[in-house]
Amino acid sequence: MAIVEVLLETDGNIGIRELASKTDISKSAVQRILDSLEENGWVSQDAKTLSYRIGFKLLSMTNSWRLRLELTRHSHDEMVKLCDESRQTILLLVLDGYRGICLDKVEPERTIKLVAEMGKVFPLHAAACGKILLAFAHPSLQNHILESPLEPYTPLTIIAPSKLRLEIEKIRKERKAVSVEEMTFGAAEIAVPLLNPDGSLIAALSIAGPKFDVEPELDRFEALLRSSADAITKRLINDRKNNGD
Repeated sequence: MAIVEVLLETDGNIGIRELASKTDISKSAVQRILDSLEENGWVSQDAKTLSYRIGFKLLSMTNSWRLRLELTRHSHDEMVKLCDESRQTILLLVLDGYRGICLDKVEPERTIKLVAEMGKVFPLHAAACGKILLAFAHPSLQNHILESPLEPYTPLTIIAPSKLRLEIEKIRKERKAVSVEEMTFGAAEIAVPLLNPDGSLIAALSIAGPKFDVEPELDRFEALLRSSADAITKRLINDRKNNGD
């Protein structure tokens, strides 16, 4: 990580000798570490000068986290508002490989709470938030999930690929997903997608809580979610325009 930090702070390329000097690591150790980093795409070597720079893999990951932080910043106030209006737990999730990951959560003051901390990962075939991510993901990711074994979390989890494919089509058409006891007994959830102007996926926004609270309010919660999703995406788009992204 000391080597990575120096590379990130350096404009252009840097040689092994200078890296060794700045990190107080022997040249032979620096060379071994760089060889490993280059093999895995984290750094890149200039063929002429034999010096090194940060690779696109790390830059891409850094940019991804920047976008996630911006998403959280622009959505949190709306999530608090949603929580106040619904008195249920509000979740914001994004794709992370072949799963969903919780970026932010706002929950009401109540005795019954959902276990969905920030950083918690979710399967894409179960619960409304996961199914939204799956339905608006790239077809290659959808096919990977559909061709993989689907774990049953409860008897109501969709584990038949043909049934899940139909569920994906329905979700894309309606732009919402609903689940009742698909991952947790006694829990229900409704989710909508946050989409770029070109229709590509940004994130999933959901209201989740006890089945007896959520099911009777699905129509109202859907309207609240759509209003918040529109507000968040407008903020993101305006921010991109202002920053020239």
